[in-house]
Amino acid sequence: MRCFRWIAYSVVAITFAPDARSDPRATPKVTHADIDRLDQKLEDQQHLIDTLIRLQTQYLQQLLALAPDSTTPPRTAAVDPPRPAENHVAAKTESRVDSKPEDRRGVPAKPRPNPKAVGTIVGKVTGGGGEAFVYVEDVVTSSQGTAAMKQENKQFVPQVLTVPRGTRVEFPNADPVFHNVFSVTPDASFDLGSYQQGASKNVTMTRSGVVTVYCNMHPQMVGYILVTPSKLYVRAGRDGFYRLANVPAGHHRVVAWAPNARPMTMEVDINEGDSATLEFELKQGRPRPHTNKDGMAYGSYKD
Repeated sequence: MRCFRWIAYSVVAITFAPDARSDPRATPKVTHADIDRLDQKLEDQQHLIDTLIRLQTQYLQQLLALAPDSTTPPRTAAVDPPRPAENHVAAKTESRVDSKPEDRRGVPAKPRPNPKAVGTIVGKVTGGGGEAFVYVEDVVTSSQGTAAMKQENKQFVPQVLTVPRGTRVEFPNADPVFHNVFSVTPDASFDLGSYQQGASKNVTMTRSGVVTVYCNMHPQMVGYILVTPSKLYVRAGRDGFYRLANVPAGHHRVVAWAPNARPMTMEVDINEGDSATLEFELKQGRPRPHTNKDGMAYGSYKD
């Protein structure tokens, strides 16, 4: 750099001393102002060169970003791509083929469970009175199916109906008398009003739980609709034994329920292809007396 500056200073001396060209014996005089101006020009030229190099590097990096799948960066006629950009592309290519993902702490990530992995729950329910159901509580889906609870011989048929959440339940009247189906279950109450034989009205069950159904004209008519969170439910046999298949692998809460009994909840871990056993013991209670839809006692009408 010093050699370059001395050469530049000589050029300045010759430039600013016209007499030296005509008289070789004359000694050129270079002032500090001349040197400062020369330094400023040199700095401006160096800044211009640095700017051109930086712009060329940015241009090459943008070309590389437009073609991330290529391991060979594009070349220009003027300048080859810088080596750091090639290393960057190689690193990105290697990271894409890594078959062992890790979390931020460097620990290998746990494999995600297979959504198709299922198991089975088997066991027995005692104290269910032959009307016990077992269902998975923490698996929630929605159904768009339909079911029916008839009014026949002044009874609800079936008396216990189990449907997944979102099911539309029809209440057809098969008796030659009027019926008025209603429910006062919290968050699931409804009143279908009076309608005659051959007519039918319906209610969509949008909330999970037990919906108790009555007739406003006939106090002996009591029905139960068990609305489960999904289709993962099964009715236990008369002997209390049950088998609930196609339960997703994982940790679950399982409930056993029967009319006039307190539900019982247990937890279980399901492994793919395996069976887990759960034994439930329900305590039966007595049916509670109920009033009509106005909260008053039923009259003497028994037809």
